[in-house]
Amino acid sequence: MYSYLGIVNDLLKEFPEISKNYAKEIAWIKDTFKGQETGGQAIYFDRCFCDYIGQLLMDECQDKIQIEKVFTFLEDMAVSEDQEVRNLLQVTVLEYLRSWYLLQNRSEKLMLPETKKIFAHVKSYLQEPAQDVLPCFYI
Repeated sequence: MYSYLGIVNDLLKEFPEISKNYAKEIAWIKDTFKGQETGGQAIYFDRCFCDYIGQLLMDECQDKIQIEKVFTFLEDMAVSEDQEVRNLLQVTVLEYLRSWYLLQNRSEKLMLPETKKIFAHVKSYLQEPAQDVLPCFYI
């Protein structure tokens, strides 16, 4: 079961391929938040994991094994007993997926039951994304 304080370590253990981006974000956080306490969970998920998910979903040669692994990880977050982990999933990952029509369209089909429930809530307060706007990493 994931905890908020350990979620970044869990993420890096499950997806070591994002470690390079993670190292860049660590440097950015240390420079930006000098002397401030931050675990950086939302930043790491937003700037490392979300773009990784987006790239996986948009890749023409989709890695189905990695995509399944991602959505299992998201489901494990959705069923976590730690409310902060579920909040991180909702406001960082699922709001990101809702923000891009192509990502929403592809990801919603892959979501597992508890993730879908949280995503339905996200859809209740975030309007439908524009169909003609592409994610920044895709341009």
